[in-house]
Amino acid sequence: MPDMEKPAKRQAKPRRGAASPDTMRGRLRPHDPFELIRWLALSQPDPRKALAELVQNSLDANAHRVRVTRLRERGDLCLRIFDDGEGVIPEMDRPEALKYIATHVGHSRKKSLSPRERLALMTQGQYGIGLLGFWSLGQMLEMRTCVPGQRAHRLVLYRDRADFLIEPLRGRLPIDERWTEVVVVGLHREALGALGGRRAADYLASELRGQLLTREVDLLVEDKVSRGRAQKKIPVRPPRFLGERLEGLGPLEAPGYPPIRVEIYLAGDSVNDGTPRGVAVYCSGTLVAESFHDLAFLDLDRTPWTDARLTGLVDFPGFQVAPGSRRGLVPDEAAGAFARALRALEPILTDLLASLDRRRSEELDRTLIRDLQRAFRDFYRHRPRYEMLPVQPRKEEKGVTGGASGADGDGMGGENEQAAPGQTATAEEPSEPARSVTPWRLDLLPPGPLASVTLSPASIRIECGGTRRVRAGAVDATGQLVDEAITFVWSSDASVGEIAEGESPEQAVFTAVDHPAEGAVRVIARSKEREARAEAPVEVLEELPARRPDEGIPEPELVSQPGSSWRSRMHEGIWQVNVGHREYRAIADRPALKLRYLAMLFAKEVVLKSTQDARLEKPLEQLVEVAAYADRHFAGRRGPRRGGFPTA
Repeated sequence: MPDMEKPAKRQAKPRRGAASPDTMRGRLRPHDPFELIRWLALSQPDPRKALAELVQNSLDANAHRVRVTRLRERGDLCLRIFDDGEGVIPEMDRPEALKYIATHVGHSRKKSLSPRERLALMTQGQYGIGLLGFWSLGQMLEMRTCVPGQRAHRLVLYRDRADFLIEPLRGRLPIDERWTEVVVVGLHREALGALGGRRAADYLASELRGQLLTREVDLLVEDKVSRGRAQKKIPVRPPRFLGERLEGLGPLEAPGYPPIRVEIYLAGDSVNDGTPRGVAVYCSGTLVAESFHDLAFLDLDRTPWTDARLTGLVDFPGFQVAPGSRRGLVPDEAAGAFARALRALEPILTDLLASLDRRRSEELDRTLIRDLQRAFRDFYRHRPRYEMLPVQPRKEEKGVTGGASGADGDGMGGENEQAAPGQTATAEEPSEPARSVTPWRLDLLPPGPLASVTLSPASIRIECGGTRRVRAGAVDATGQLVDEAITFVWSSDASVGEIAEGESPEQAVFTAVDHPAEGAVRVIARSKEREARAEAPVEVLEELPARRPDEGIPEPELVSQPGSSWRSRMHEGIWQVNVGHREYRAIADRPALKLRYLAMLFAKEVVLKSTQDARLEKPLEQLVEVAAYADRHFAGRRGPRRGGFPTA
C-alpha cells in the first residue's frame, strides 16, 4: 500500500508554474480605502482610551513634560496635549513628516521593534492608527510640531472626512524650540463627562501605570472649563497597590518571549475603594485587560487569578493587542505561552494564599482576644463576687500578644491596673502607640504629615495621691507614626491633679490629688503649621479594687480537636478553646460572632470557677449552644422590629 500511495500523491500535486484555467490569484485590496479608515476610527469608542493613546504618543517620543488641558479656543471646547518630546519623525522636514503621518494610516515606524525592544523602550504604538481615536473625542484634530531650525507646521484632520491640511503656523518663525501639540477641537457633549480633570487624571494614572512608574515624566491634567471648587490642576500619579505583596511569584519565563512581570498583593477589607482592586493585565506598562475575567479564551478566568482579595498586575510585553480599542488580546502563540507560564504558577499562588489565610486567621484571633480582655477588664471591680481565671506568667518569647496574661500587659488589662500611692505605674505602657493599620498589612508608603495624636492609656483610673505615666503618639492620616519633629504641650484639670514632662517630649507623669475627683489630661501636638489635640478622662478613687495577682483574663490556648464535643475547658490551669469545634469553624470568617462566642465561653468558665459546682457544666454548655445558634441566624438580619435578640 505505501508503494501505491506515492505515485498517487505525485499525480495529485500540480507541476510548478502550471495553473488550472479556473485558478485565480491576487492580493486583497479595499474597495474604498477611506471606508476602511472609517471602520478603524470607529473601532475606538472610548474617549478616555483615545486620550490615553494621544498621551502614549508623547511618552513614546520620550517626553519629560506632558500637559493635558481642557479649555476653550475661539469659543470651541478643546482638548490639548502638549509635550517636549523628540517630535513627529524628527529626522524629516516638518511638512514631509506631517504628510507621512496623514498618508500612512495603518503603518507605524515603531512596528519593526521586537517585543524585547518594546520592553526596553517602553514603547507601545505599532499600528499607526492611534490618531484616528480623536473621532470619539471631537470634530477636528490639529497636530502642531516644531523642531530646532525649522518653521512650525500643523496638520489638520477632520472627523469622517478624507481630506487633510498641512500649513505653516502663522506667526511662528524658526527658533530653537522642540515641542509637539495635539489639539482636538469641538469636543462631543457625550465625551465631556469622561474628560473632566479628576476623571481624566485618574484614568490616565491607571491606564498608563507601568509607563509612568518607569519613565521620568511630569504629567499634569489642567481643566480650565470646570467651575466652582473643582480641582483645576491635577498631577497624574500612578496608583500604588496597597496590601501585602506576595513574594516569590516572578518574573516568569515564557520561552521565545520576554519574561512576565508579576506584582500581586493581598489586599484586605481596609483598603480604600479608590485603589485598584483585582489583578489587571498589562502589555509593556499599558493596561489591556481590567481583570482576568476578560481572559476566558485562555481559560484564566478562574481562581486564584480572579480571587477578590488579590490586587496587582501581570505585565507581558509579548502580547498582540487589538489595534482599534487597545483592549483584549489577540489569541496567538504569544498568548498561549503566557497562559502556560501562568498555569505553572497557580499551585504556588494557591499555597501562598492558604498560608496567608492561616496567618490572617491567627492575627484575627489575637485581635479578638485583646478585645475580649478589654471588654471584661472592669468586670471584677463591678462584680467582685466572681472569681477570675488563673493567669500564667508571661513568657518573653511570646511578646505582647502571645503571653497567657493578656494583651494589655497583665491578666486584667493594663489600663485598669494602677501603682500603689506614691509610685509610678509602668507595667501597662506600650513601647509605642498602637497603629491603626491592619496588622497583616505592610506599610508600603512613608509616613505623611501630622493628622492626629493619641494618648496611652486612653483613660486613667488612679488612687488618691498616686502617679501615672502617660504617653502621646503623633500619627498621620493612615495611622503611622509621623517621622518629623513634634512639640507636645501637656495640661490637666487642676481638680484631678498635675502633669509634668517626662523623660522624653512624648511622655509625661501625672500626679493625682489626695481626694476623689474626675477630670481629664490633655495634650497638644504641633508640627510646623499643623496641630492636633487629644484628651484622656481621669478618675481618682479612694481605693482600687484588690484582686489576686494570679487571676485575670488569660489569653486562651487555641486547640484544634474537630472530633471532640468540648468547646472550652480548664486544662492544667490553662483556659483552652477548641477551634476545631463545628460551631467555631462556622463563624471563622465572622469576627463579630467569634468575639461573642469567646465571650460566652469565658463567661461559662468564670461561673464554673466561682460556683465550684460541676452540675452547672452541662446546662452552661447547652446555654452556649443555644445562644451561638441564635447568633448565627440573627446576624444576617437587620434585627427584630421591636426589641428582641441583638444582632452581632
